Order: sequence, then structure tokens, then C-alpha cells
Amino acid sequence: MTPRSRLRWALGQLGRLRTTPVLSDATHRLIREADTGALQRAGIARMVTAGLLLLAVFIATAGIELTAPMALQQVRAAELTLVLFGTLGWVGAWLASKRIAIEKLPVITAVLDACLVLGNLAYSHWGVGIPGSLFAAFPVAWVVPITMAAAAIHYQPRLQAFVAAIYVIGLSLIAFGGGVVSPAEREQNLNEIVGVFSMQANMVRIVMVFAAALILILVARQGRLLLERAVRETTLRVTLTRYLPRELAPVLTDQAFASLRQGRRMPVTVLFVDIRASTTFGETMEPSRLAVFITSFRRRVQRAAQQHGGVIDKFTGDGALILFGVPGAQEGDARRALACGRTLLALIERWNAKRGFNPPVRLGIGIHTGDVFCGVVGDESRLEFTVVGETVNIASRIEQATKGAGCELLASQETVAAAGEEGLWTEVECEPLPGVTRRMVLMKPVE
Repeated sequence: MTPRSRLRWALGQLGRLRTTPVLSDATHRLIREADTGALQRAGIARMVTAGLLLLAVFIATAGIELTAPMALQQVRAAELTLVLFGTLGWVGAWLASKRIAIEKLPVITAVLDACLVLGNLAYSHWGVGIPGSLFAAFPVAWVVPITMAAAAIHYQPRLQAFVAAIYVIGLSLIAFGGGVVSPAEREQNLNEIVGVFSMQANMVRIVMVFAAALILILVARQGRLLLERAVRETTLRVTLTRYLPRELAPVLTDQAFASLRQGRRMPVTVLFVDIRASTTFGETMEPSRLAVFITSFRRRVQRAAQQHGGVIDKFTGDGALILFGVPGAQEGDARRALACGRTLLALIERWNAKRGFNPPVRLGIGIHTGDVFCGVVGDESRLEFTVVGETVNIASRIEQATKGAGCELLASQETVAAAGEEGLWTEVECEPLPGVTRRMVLMKPVE
């Protein structure tokens, strides 16, 4: 390997490592639901914590007559901080229940938590005159682990790092922003705030430890629920892939699957494709070569369907049934079905040129648009996704009509009109479709 080729290979490997995995819609939905639930639980945790601490403060100060202005200011500041903390929790839970600002709420609430805690400590330092080096003596400093635990509910490493940075910077400014305190000054300050080491203050600290433990239990429970939900979702997807088209299983929500289980009528565009004179290939090819031939054909059908957003309902030997508009109708279904038919013909043409088949592979493609019954039928031992109705039968008859029309691709007038491609198609004359009572106008691409 030359140096240039090694460099190209290394850059390719680096590019693959940097590629962010693309999450499916179902995964995004699961994460969004988990975020909403986490916000609601975090809000409730804040309210409960604030209530417990307020109760502890009231009990601790109930039998004490506060005469010192410093102590009185500290108690009032703590009460106001806890009321605001609980109010913040209620507002966050309410906004989460209304699905308002779901993505921004974790950062907003974490910043406001930090502002309340650091603001209380800053008030004690610059407002009351207590040295910042003694911040750890005040019970409010014990709220820091509680708020950090509340942020952990959201399972966002960047948010956790952001919250940690706020507290590290804020506490550093408070602790080291007041200069060096002499031992004599420290002793005097400790004598003035001896009340923060009382039995009542320690009781408040114990309540804080209890509140932090409750939130961490909630975090663990949240993680467990998310894990169980993810396992259930994964199990459901694996189960669905056994009897649903593989394109459907990853995008179906529980509600959409329940709707299919009950069955419903819906407008779709149906594309039937079949290999012409397939018995010739079956009689002239060895079994191993025939298996490779059919596999290669199906791979091209899958490529065309994926390129244009079609869902392969089933393969039928050397043919396939492709649906456009499942699990829900979208604008442009008919146009994408016609484009899929053209793409499939181009792929088979290149396949013929590459392999030199003699006779060359020829297709019959029939496309029709209309209402069908779409659903999952059968009992629990054998479930099957299916579409039935006149639209499916007509599409099958159109595909068969390609033999008599001498054309590989035919579409009904309804499909061409729905796609808005009247100028690209021309009407063909053919025999009435077997089993179809109404007159059908069939069209082929303009050459």
C-alpha cells in the first residue's frame, strides 16, 4: 500500500468514526417521551424537596426566638429560596405536561436552580458579611448535590457538565472572592454563626441528604423504566419484522400498529412487477444459478423501492408487490410509484448489459391507484400483513396486460392523473381487463 493510499484509507476510517449514527423516528419518539417524563418527574422532585426542607426549617426554628439580625436574615433567605425552588419545580412540571419548550427546559431549570443556591450563598457573603470561605458551613450549600441529582434525571452528559461547571465557578468566586481571613477573624466569625452547627441545623442537613437520596432513587428508577421501555420497543420491532414488510416495522408507532391490527381502508398506489418468460430461465439455469438470479432480481427491486419510498409488501417468486402510501398516504405517492417503475426498468436494462442474458430479462409492470383494505390479519400463531381490494386486483391485471400491449410498463389513467404526468404518457388500446367490470384506460410512457 502506497503512502497516499494509506492516507486515503486513514481519512476514510476517521470519517466513519466521526459519522453520527442516524436515529430512527421510533427512537426519536422514545427519547422525546423519556425527556418529557423526566421533566415532569424533576419538577415534582423539586416541589417535594422544597416542601421537605421548608418543613424542616419551620420545625427547627419553631421553638427558638430569633433575636440576632444575621440569623433572622439567614432564615428568611432560606425560606424564600425554598419557595422559589418549589415554584420553579411546579412551573417546569406544568410546562412539560403541556409539551412546551421540552428541549430548553432542562437547561433553563438547571440554571435557575444554580442561581437560587449561589444567590443565597452570595447574599450571605456580600449582603450579610459572612466570609465566603465559610460557605460550606451553611445548610443551603447542601442543596448543591440535590440540584445536581435533579439534573441527572435528564440523562444528558453535556447538561451535567454544564451544571457542574456553574457550581464550581460560582462556589470558587464565593469562597476565594473575599480575600484571606486571619485566624482571629475566622474565630470571631465562627462565634457569630455558631447557630449553623446546632442540632436544628444538622437536622436540616439530614433532611437534605434524605432529599438527595430520594432524587437519586428517582434517577435510578427513571433509568430502569427507560431500559425496560427500550427492550419492549426492540422486542416489538423484532416481532413485527417477522410478518410486516421490513420498511414498516421501524416506523410504526404502537398506535399505528394497533390501527393496522384492526384494519382500515386507505388510498394507495399499487405496483406489480413480474419477470416475463421466467419459465425459460428456470428451465435453462442450474438451481444454484437460478437462486443467484432471483436474488439479484429482488435486490434491484428493493433498490428501486427504497429509492422512491415504496414498501415491498411481498415477493411472489419472480415478482413483487410494492405499495406507495403505507402506513399513511402522502402527497406524491402516485408520482413516486411511476418513477419507481421507470427506475426498475433502467436497473434491469443495465443488468442485461452487464450479464449479457440471452434472451434478455424483460419485465411487466402494472400500476394503479385506489382504495384498499390494509391491515394485519390472522391469529397470534400466524399474523400476516396484507392489502386486498379491487385496486390490488386491477394492478395485477394491468401487469398482465403488458404482454398483449407489447409494453413493459403500463399505468391506469387514475395513477397518471394523480401524479400530474398526463403529458408524459399516452393511451394504449388493449383488451378489457379480466374480472374488471368497468372500463379501464391504460397508459404507457411516451417514447
